[in-house]
Amino acid sequence: MTPIRGRLVALEGIDGCGKSTQAHRLVAALIELGHGAVTFREPGDSEFGRELRRVFVEGRDITPEEEMRLFLEDRRIDVRDNIEPALAAGQHVVMDRYYLSSVAYQGVLGLDPQMVRATNEAIAPRPDLTIILDLPVDIALRRIAAARGQANSFEGREYLEKVRKSYLGFASEKDIETVDATEHPDDVHRALLVLAQRLLGADADQVRR
Repeated sequence: MTPIRGRLVALEGIDGCGKSTQAHRLVAALIELGHGAVTFREPGDSEFGRELRRVFVEGRDITPEEEMRLFLEDRRIDVRDNIEPALAAGQHVVMDRYYLSSVAYQGVLGLDPQMVRATNEAIAPRPDLTIILDLPVDIALRRIAAARGQANSFEGREYLEKVRKSYLGFASEKDIETVDATEHPDDVHRALLVLAQRLLGADADQVRR
């Protein structure tokens, strides 16, 4: 019997909002509740993803167009090798960043957001649910400083303010939800789990509190 295709959930938001922590917690909770689930991060571990992480650390020395190309190539590999096989096998996939990040971040750099989105949606499946973890930039920068001691090239205050505004511009779409990331991590986790359970057709009252 062919497995029922899994669902795709993308966690998005500015740096410091807690996406990685929450992605792992959400997957662990779904597995505990009896679902098959896995998380992948972007950029990934391809040569293109490694080049992007170098840019993050050393500073932008490439054009926005080249940055977009690197993200597209890395995402193409991620979809082919990770996302699609997992979904086809019936696993629910939780993304730690996905293509809405490209729309927000590269859009702020001057690329046409609609073009960036259309180009990505031509190679990557649209999420069944996107959750934006919204966080004021001042708090994000404090968290980044506490975790790493300094920001990278993607984390300047003015830049992040524009990226946050871009993200919030998507909040009215029917398959996009916004969660307040200033709340305690446990409360954020519970909110994400309720949204995921709703997507999977479960009764939210069954969510563990």
